[in-house]
Amino acid sequence: MSAQDNSSKEVTITQLFSDAERIINQGEYAKALKSIDKILNLSPNDSDALHCKVIIFLKLGKYQNALDLVTKNFSEDQLPLERVYCLYRLNKFSEGAELLRKYRVTGSNDGGLRHLEAQVAYKLEDYNASLETYYSILQETDAKEDTYNDILTNFNAAKAALLFSGGKLNEKYTMADSVNTYELAYNYACTYLGRKDFKKVEKLLITARNICRKSLTEDDYSEEEIEQELGTINVQLAYLYQLQGRITEAIELYQGVLKYKGTDITVSAIASNNFVAAKKDSELFDSARKLKVASANTLDTKLFRSQRRIIAMNEALLSLYMHKYTACQDVTRRLLEAYPENDDLYLILASVSYRQKKITKTIQELQEFAKLKPESLSINFALIQLQLLQSNPTSALETFENYLSSIKDNTEKYRPGYVGLLVWLYEKVGKPENSVRALDQASTFWKSGVMSDESRSILKQTAAFKLKTSRYREAAQDYEQLVKDDPLDIQALAGLVASYSQYDVNLAEKYESSLPDISASMEIDIESLEKVVPGVKKSYIKKADTKTMEKQKKITPKKKKKRKPLLPKNYDPAVPPDPERWIPKRDRSYNKSKQRKGKQQLMKGSQGVAVAGGGIGVVTSQPEQPAPAPTPKPKGGGDKNKKKKKKGGSKW
Repeated sequence: MSAQDNSSKEVTITQLFSDAERIINQGEYAKALKSIDKILNLSPNDSDALHCKVIIFLKLGKYQNALDLVTKNFSEDQLPLERVYCLYRLNKFSEGAELLRKYRVTGSNDGGLRHLEAQVAYKLEDYNASLETYYSILQETDAKEDTYNDILTNFNAAKAALLFSGGKLNEKYTMADSVNTYELAYNYACTYLGRKDFKKVEKLLITARNICRKSLTEDDYSEEEIEQELGTINVQLAYLYQLQGRITEAIELYQGVLKYKGTDITVSAIASNNFVAAKKDSELFDSARKLKVASANTLDTKLFRSQRRIIAMNEALLSLYMHKYTACQDVTRRLLEAYPENDDLYLILASVSYRQKKITKTIQELQEFAKLKPESLSINFALIQLQLLQSNPTSALETFENYLSSIKDNTEKYRPGYVGLLVWLYEKVGKPENSVRALDQASTFWKSGVMSDESRSILKQTAAFKLKTSRYREAAQDYEQLVKDDPLDIQALAGLVASYSQYDVNLAEKYESSLPDISASMEIDIESLEKVVPGVKKSYIKKADTKTMEKQKKITPKKKKKRKPLLPKNYDPAVPPDPERWIPKRDRSYNKSKQRKGKQQLMKGSQGVAVAGGGIGVVTSQPEQPAPAPTPKPKGGGDKNKKKKKKGGSKW
């Protein structure tokens, strides 16, 4: 090719690059790709054109095409950021993390790669690594830079995820709250939610919602677009209400999010799952429909592993509520293969037998699960609860002792709650000596270190038990140690006095003077105290008269107000009104004489009404005659006195 041809080709390529740059600035990446392809037709190995084509593929969301192009035309140490970003967007997080480790060794770890490293660690649920990377980036970034808030937002998201997963947050990651944007306010709320500080969570979420609505309204977003953007905040607020037991408010928020079809599919999935969890075992068919949305295959790469597990567990529980026991068992067993570390799945399997009222089988299954996972708190305690419900404290004690033997950490083993349960079970089976031994072992362990809340609790339990079992001197020793550590502990001081009073009255009186005056510490109702009879149950003691007085007040009729009398129109104040003016004239008292005269006139009427010796209404002196027997009514019609003669003579 001649020099003139080369010069012409270079001019053409330069012109095509200018056209591509102008089109890219306009955001028309598909058109720009055509210009780049023309350049590559003229110069297939042009690295600038190839790099530009990779960027256009990324802008168009064609991450696999971009990765193929990088792999084919560039060496492994070239375009590291684009290569890792492609793997990240293709959800190949493990490959991306491996590649990042190689780049870190070679020293090619720029700012963009560090951002990706933090994001990849977050997606792999390695929240400590993500936090450490974000923290170091924040220390090197000026707070006035535009990217600072974005980094801070992601940093807080990693903190919230760590707390939600049960991890502990390093104190160095504690930073002052900032609510410059609704994303920051939302992530801070999630952090406090992981700490179970519900008051701050609600306040920050409402702040985030207000900021979001205000900023989007100013940018002329439609109401539907605003509600779609608010979906994430509303779902988190509904989850907060759900944790607080405000189920009705939570369900209303979930329904509000789900009615908008344009909401992000991840947000819709979480809202659907939480809505089903709030409904529990009601409206099961509607719950089944919503769980299909939450368990769609397209969400596998968008949800975290823990979120996918929870949704799948809810599917199994829904089958259990719908009495689809075989389906529930199949789903749960598949989940155990994917999540063998989750103990709740074993409880779901045992619940199938329990729902069928096969208690013995349920206990046998839990015993098998306890052998597989002896350190599982949930499995062992579910088994203990069922054994106690079956009135079998001996088996419950054996299960609990096996569980305690699997615990290696004595701090966990001698927790006050565990010790209290163990002592109670020993008393149930009639082994008080073992109770004392267990308390002594626990108190010895906690006494070995600095006195803490746990050690004080155990020591109080031990002393109280010794006092109860008449081991007064030993109880006094424990109470002495408690009083020595905290002289203001009234409970320990009272226990010490009670212990001394059994064998050394002088010491008891000495410490008794240190107890606060009862009259100063509480108000006592002498009258109610006198009504208490020793040895009589409260149910047999008559309560104060307050309730009876209240009843009497309720029964007492209210006084009726006297209303003014109604007076006629022609009322003369000088003449008193007739009190019987409202009674019909015939019934008035001054008309009674006329009524009597009328009756007497009836007595003087004709037609023989007044008959000598008696008559209507007159009592005679003759003896009373019996009433005549009723005449039977003839079956046939006609006159009673006339009888029809039968033709053909007599029957006889």
